[in-house]
Amino acid sequence: MNIRFGFLALLLFCTVTLTAHGADNNADLSWRLLADRTAASHDNQYLEAFGNVVLDRGTDYIQADYARYYQATNWVFLQGAVEARLQGDYLKAEEAEFDLTTNTGWLKNGQVFLEDPHMYFSGAILKRTGPETYEFREATVTVCDGDRPAWSIKTDRGDITVDGYAHLWAPRFQVLDQPVLFSPYAVIPVKTKRQSGFLIPEVGVSDRLGLTYGQPYYQVLGDEQDLTVFARYMSRKGMLLGGEYRLVPNIYTKGIFRADYLYDQESEGTSVFRNNQHLSRSNNNRWWVRGKFDGYLFDPAWIIKTDLDLVSDQDYLREFTSGYTGFDQGRRDFLRYFGRDIEDDDSNLRVNRFLLSRNWAHFGFQGLLEYTQNLEYMNSNKEASNNPTLQRLPELNLHLYQTEIPWTPFTAEGSAQLTAFRREYGTEGTRFDMHPLIGWPLHFAYGSIIPKVGFRATAYAIDSYENESLDVATDKNFQNRFVPEFSITGYSEFFKIFNLMDETNLSLENDNSGLLKVKHSIQPRIEYTHTPFVSQSKYPYFDEVDRIEAKDELTYSLTNLFTTKKGTIVPDPAQAGETMLNVAYKDVLRLRLEQSYNFREASRKDDIAKYSRRPFSDLMADMQAPLTSWLTWSSKTWLSPYEGQITEHDHSLYLSYKNKYYGRFGLDFLEKIDEYTRQNQKRQRIARLDGGLRLTSQLSASFLYRADLEASLDLEKRLTLLYQHQCYSVETIWSKTDRDWRFEFWLNLAQLGSMGGR
Repeated sequence: MNIRFGFLALLLFCTVTLTAHGADNNADLSWRLLADRTAASHDNQYLEAFGNVVLDRGTDYIQADYARYYQATNWVFLQGAVEARLQGDYLKAEEAEFDLTTNTGWLKNGQVFLEDPHMYFSGAILKRTGPETYEFREATVTVCDGDRPAWSIKTDRGDITVDGYAHLWAPRFQVLDQPVLFSPYAVIPVKTKRQSGFLIPEVGVSDRLGLTYGQPYYQVLGDEQDLTVFARYMSRKGMLLGGEYRLVPNIYTKGIFRADYLYDQESEGTSVFRNNQHLSRSNNNRWWVRGKFDGYLFDPAWIIKTDLDLVSDQDYLREFTSGYTGFDQGRRDFLRYFGRDIEDDDSNLRVNRFLLSRNWAHFGFQGLLEYTQNLEYMNSNKEASNNPTLQRLPELNLHLYQTEIPWTPFTAEGSAQLTAFRREYGTEGTRFDMHPLIGWPLHFAYGSIIPKVGFRATAYAIDSYENESLDVATDKNFQNRFVPEFSITGYSEFFKIFNLMDETNLSLENDNSGLLKVKHSIQPRIEYTHTPFVSQSKYPYFDEVDRIEAKDELTYSLTNLFTTKKGTIVPDPAQAGETMLNVAYKDVLRLRLEQSYNFREASRKDDIAKYSRRPFSDLMADMQAPLTSWLTWSSKTWLSPYEGQITEHDHSLYLSYKNKYYGRFGLDFLEKIDEYTRQNQKRQRIARLDGGLRLTSQLSASFLYRADLEASLDLEKRLTLLYQHQCYSVETIWSKTDRDWRFEFWLNLAQLGSMGGR
């Protein structure tokens, strides 16, 4: 039975207070002692406690079979089943001594567990030299739970700094207590905060790059920014040097900028990639600069977005796809942190933008600088002076969002754009384009009709004509264009609700959940658009805005939507003993049918001998169906009323079950078509199949297969096996594309990082 100290013990122990750590939440509290039996020395120099000894202060505690407390030094000696929690660290030992003022001391045959990070240190002698520092002799370090850890590091001596590093002398890496590797010295990160230092190296082998070794170094530049530099040696290529700079100075601003440089020992003739075989790569100096930035100008309402993507040649991004500085990692980071992608690695057009924007209640403004790098005109492939790539330097946009015109039944919306077009070869100039629209929404009991009328007015100021047709090149430098347009849209909705179950039939004792109702909605929609023919051949061509096609088309659609209402009886948290009905709605099937009729095609007189008139478009069926809680189907199919066959498919089937497996199948299909509106359309069939399966609680497998069925070409195959343990994971990846193959093996040791090869 626990008894409290006598008056003297209470007087001495209950006034022990730690003041050395002002940051300690327990610093202003006193230690309390509980024990089965206590005794004081004849000279009152120390107090002894026997049996179930507990010292506690706030969240800190020390317990043992025996304790001796020295009043003069505020020091306590403990013996037998010693356990303690001091400032978040957990300690166990046969014997221990602690200074209760500074929380320092030593442990004999003990163990220290650092909760964050999750790490154990055990050894013959462990010393707590400060609130966040330890020293040890003949110790074992691991992050694995259990008496026999999956991996550990045994060392002669070492020291630890929490949120810093553990320095180990003569460490031996062990697997199940068996030594595997030895080093005279090692450093282990023991940190929950960012710390400067070397990251895990990247080691591998490749048929194109040879033997590779990459070493990144991470440098903290403050709370708001950091820098990573990278060196990667490739036996067939040379040394690639790279760097990454990140900054997040406030909640409105963030940026990532990366740059790589390689003096390539190899220069190729014809490109090894299929779509670039008309190009060569003769350059030895190779580089890639990319980045994204989100911020503001003076005021957070004025938003800035910047995209940077410049590369030395058309093959660089496909040769260096993986690793710390590879294309794949960069794309993932940009999508994750900015929600904006970069161009595909096989695109020869690299787009760079600077955007300044501001939105008000009814207006929006955008200022854009856009430079597009065309890789086909680099490295002496094509003459740079003949580069027709268009640059927008600058482009100014003003938007009027749809708003009601005061004291009228009308609405107004529109946009205005001023763009200066520049390029090496081709017509240059400035274009002002204005596109206002006036609408008149009419709402009735059974639907709505919205007519809109507007126009596009365009003015051109041409600086120079080049590479244009004769009728454009000989025309005047200042031109105007006016194109009117009209549209009318009508839509409605009809629905019927089917009662399946009365909610009074639900109860906690019997069936507490069931489908109550199903709602079937039918949504017809019809839209007519008319833009008259206006001859525009005399105007310069910068982009699609300069050639507004005549349009006289009627589009009609019918959407069926099925929605379920599910009820569940649950206990009412507000009233004990009472129940309440929880209701959940879910769209279980959406089917949309759509087709258009082209009046201009119906009266067309051009190429009648070769192409007969086909005014009806393909009938499109769009279906979205969450078939069950684990199976979802989406499909778009286009059926030609003239060919009598399907001309296009876009199918996707996705299944998943809890955390056990998932699968996805997709098929994109285009039929060969040759008609006036789709001349010489080639047949395409692209299939994708991927999935994953959790074989056990620790072992999982996943796969990916993409193929061009029409060309009988496998685009990508990948198989991954992953084993996850509490303190490590092992991953093997085998992949093959139409241009490369790779095998990767990665071993990730918790807290230490990853190592592997490919």
